[in-house]
Amino acid sequence: MISNAHAGTENNDLAVRAVLDRQHQRLRDALRTALLSAQRQGQFGEDVDPECAADMLALLAHGVNLRSRAGADAQELRKTVTAAITAATGTAGT
Repeated sequence: MISNAHAGTENNDLAVRAVLDRQHQRLRDALRTALLSAQRQGQFGEDVDPECAADMLALLAHGVNLRSRAGADAQELRKTVTAAITAATGTAGT
């Protein structure tokens, strides 16, 4: 539903856009919290910027959702997600 709203004409409605923005911020914040926790546990280096990584992963989540709805191959999407996690954190994704 969120992906449809982002891609559809309803995102021109200010109330809908506010809901979409809040949802994106919640996703981004949850990712940032998880990344900060992982960083504190030594799962990746201090040189990783959790803010930037959270932004990238939140955008990736939306993109994966849209691509999967369009019939993209799940294995290829997994490879892309793994590459993005590796790029964001310097570690291999699972």
